Amino acid sequence: MMKWLIPLGIISILFIFNQTIDPLIASILKEEDLDDFIPVNSEEFLYKRIRKAKIVLLLLMLWGMMEYSVFYLVLVLVLFFFFLKKDYYAIKKEQKKAANLMKFQFPIWLRQLQILLQTNTVSQSLRLSYEHAPELIQKDLLILIEGIEKDAVNIAPYLNFLKNFRLSEIERAMKYLYRYNTVGKEDAFFQFNRMIQTTTKWLRSERESHHKDVLLIYEWISMVPLLGVTILFIAIMCEVVMNMFLNGM
Repeated sequence: MMKWLIPLGIISILFIFNQTIDPLIASILKEEDLDDFIPVNSEEFLYKRIRKAKIVLLLLMLWGMMEYSVFYLVLVLVLFFFFLKKDYYAIKKEQKKAANLMKFQFPIWLRQLQILLQTNTVSQSLRLSYEHAPELIQKDLLILIEGIEKDAVNIAPYLNFLKNFRLSEIERAMKYLYRYNTVGKEDAFFQFNRMIQTTTKWLRSERESHHKDVLLIYEWISMVPLLGVTILFIAIMCEVVMNMFLNGM
């Protein structure tokens, strides 16, 4: 009977006093960059993960049967930690993938925008670029267009554009675009050229990075036949040595 009392007491505290326990767990295990990945309802997402992961702690009911093994306790806590972090790492992976894609797509879209700016206003150019803009950009692009049309001299819509990706290159490009839209005609050409230079450097950098990643993958693939030959050679040598010892005996 005593084997069930301690685990039952621990589980009762965890689930009955959840309004006290859950915030304590959240304060200890909350990721520092969670608000960057989920700017809205990040706390709700964290508490939902805690509630789901706490189900694993029901395995503590068997702790007494395991003679209060420290190894079993550590195993349960590792499982709890795994289920708590699983959804966070999945979202983080998707965000990183989207950020890498954005680094490649944004300079291309910006180059299209620069071509449109030669014969159109900023607002018109943004609208014309919407149809061919990458899907990652389209939602924020509509918000940017609406913000500019409401107040053309307000820099906030420019700075809020794709801010969830936290890419300094995007912020810099949008500041140049804001200056191009608000400064006088004499300085507009200068700002336009600075924006083109920035985009060109960024696009070249991302292409070089992409090519390096592709080459790295092919390098590892090319190592597979060499690795296979090496393993085969070692296996043959082992067989030869074994035959020599057997014949000697």
